[in-house]
Amino acid sequence: MGKIIDSIRSTYAARADDPSTRPTVSFEFFPAKTNAGVFNLLTRVEEMGLALQPTFVTLTWRSAFKDEALWLRIGAHIQNEFQLDVLLHLTCHLPTEQLKRILKNARAAGIRNILALRGDPPIGAERWAPVEDGLSNAVDLIKLIREEHGDYFCIACAGYAEVHTESWNHPDLPPSNEARALDLQRLKAKQEAGADFIITQFFFDVDNMVQWISDCKDAGITIPILPGYLPIQNYSSFCKFTSWCKTRVPTEVLTALDAIKNDDAAVRRYGTQLAVETCRRLLKVGVHSLHFYTMNLATTVTQVLEGLQLLPARNQRELPWQSTLQRSTVEGEQVRPIFWSNRQASYIARTAAWDEFPNGRWGDRTSPAYGELSEYYLAFKRPKLQRIELWGTPQTEEDVWNVFVRFIDGHVKQLPWCEQALSLESAAIRDNLQWLNSNGFLTINSQPRVNGAPSSDPSVGWGGDNGVVFQKAYVEFFVSPEKLTHLVKVMNRDYPQLSFHALNRQGEEHRNTPLHSVTAVTWGVFPGIEIVQPTVVDSDSFAAWKDEAFELWQTQWASVYPEDSRSHEVIQNIYDTYFLVNIVDNDYANDESDIFSIFTRIITEAMDKEQLRERVLDLETRREKMYDTLASYQSLQEDLSGDLRAAHAELASVRSENLQLKDKVRQLQSQLALTSL
Repeated sequence: MGKIIDSIRSTYAARADDPSTRPTVSFEFFPAKTNAGVFNLLTRVEEMGLALQPTFVTLTWRSAFKDEALWLRIGAHIQNEFQLDVLLHLTCHLPTEQLKRILKNARAAGIRNILALRGDPPIGAERWAPVEDGLSNAVDLIKLIREEHGDYFCIACAGYAEVHTESWNHPDLPPSNEARALDLQRLKAKQEAGADFIITQFFFDVDNMVQWISDCKDAGITIPILPGYLPIQNYSSFCKFTSWCKTRVPTEVLTALDAIKNDDAAVRRYGTQLAVETCRRLLKVGVHSLHFYTMNLATTVTQVLEGLQLLPARNQRELPWQSTLQRSTVEGEQVRPIFWSNRQASYIARTAAWDEFPNGRWGDRTSPAYGELSEYYLAFKRPKLQRIELWGTPQTEEDVWNVFVRFIDGHVKQLPWCEQALSLESAAIRDNLQWLNSNGFLTINSQPRVNGAPSSDPSVGWGGDNGVVFQKAYVEFFVSPEKLTHLVKVMNRDYPQLSFHALNRQGEEHRNTPLHSVTAVTWGVFPGIEIVQPTVVDSDSFAAWKDEAFELWQTQWASVYPEDSRSHEVIQNIYDTYFLVNIVDNDYANDESDIFSIFTRIITEAMDKEQLRERVLDLETRREKMYDTLASYQSLQEDLSGDLRAAHAELASVRSENLQLKDKVRQLQSQLALTSL
């Protein structure tokens, strides 16, 4: 395979002679999380390569340097088997000698195209700092590649139409003109170091992108610029990415999305149309390249290219290979794991393209979209939270418990596992969650039992109108080994309707479910289609999620404290000793079944008399507050009823007066008619 810059230049020359020539089209993919996911990612790349015929694809891998051999094998496989040029990402996270070795191995594997990036700070670090004997920035990396390999590699670099966030004068204020000018100087330095073309961070403000491209030309930047676009797939990911990257979003886009944010299908339709309009505007002003951040999903990008009339004819190109990958049908694509969802109710159609509605962090473990989003470089653009201000400096485990309680009641806005506030559907179980957390069951995911609610219900509905939805009660939490032992003993003896799975960081496991079990916990019945099952508890996916969930204790929380501090010691001890547990109440049809009753039992059994007395008083206080609230609502209802009766009486009086006036008018008209005679 060749150098991507040659294909770009050839296309640009052809479009200069014939504007109807297809522009360059390229796709970015990020790493799959499991072996099955890697296999299906390759299938997805092959299928999109065959159907859409991109100029090239890019392969990001934040953790590439832990899996260098696999990273190179995937890149080489895509090139050799699918005949697609591959642009591999390379960052400055390793010492120079190791980077030299990776470049040598990439060359030996036939890789000819590198996207040279500085890389973002590691999770937990506030700012970028070069490693020992390492490089400081992308310019240094580009120079290293040129010094070691001359013109062998085509080198791409990153551009920021809205300025790299680290160059902003203030985290909450737009960059100054000076910051913009400095950012352009740095981009020009990449060109002078040997970069062949630029790929931009994603954008939604087309006017700003067009102006920035013009500013680049004025600054002497002459290499091709490929605007990167992230089609809106769902509202949640849109909010996260635009927040992390501080992306400008036009007011009309925000308004349109806000009106449809709870309808995934409508959001994707709007996102597709917006992408078509955006790309059409870019092409109209002379842009010759379109680069898509695909999120490993095919449908939206395909629809965008179709809307632009850029889909290649089926017989336009005779492929020089026989397709060797077949989509696995061993495991049906019917349901999805709940662990990464953090309770974002959504509609996911059970079709061949069902994973085109990914929400939060869930996804089938075999899906190419089920990837290491935490290791996807966009995720590292999220702003550095004032985490000590958020979570304090805990001196005991009970202090940590209190942070979770404060998250449930809304005083703490985020946790490492929960980037958004408690969902509306969880309001019904808020008191239960508060009590669990105050007693050391640190919840990170939950949903209430739902038995046949309308799909239009504002709290628990999803999937549009005219359907009926169901949910099994579910709760996921961290807990100490002592509490887990008591919980498991009582559950196995007296709660046959509950299923559970517990894992600690080291992989020690407790469960009462079969290996490789999958249990649907959310499903719906809709007219004209078979049963839709968007979320599941999947034991294999839970094992994969466990690693990420425990890692967040260290990378997001412990890392903000000095290693010799008491706060760091407390968080580290939780990381080392606690278990991650999920429990499902399978008796969703029984109104008397309560997933929280087992917690009530084991917590109260451990209480002494004084603690029990305090609990009774607390419950009595809550009951009195509920009674007072009910009484106030009843009083308000009576007042409103009285006002309504008075309004009806006044309306009747007005109607009577109106009739009298009409009679008076008729009498006057009659008198006037007689007078005229």
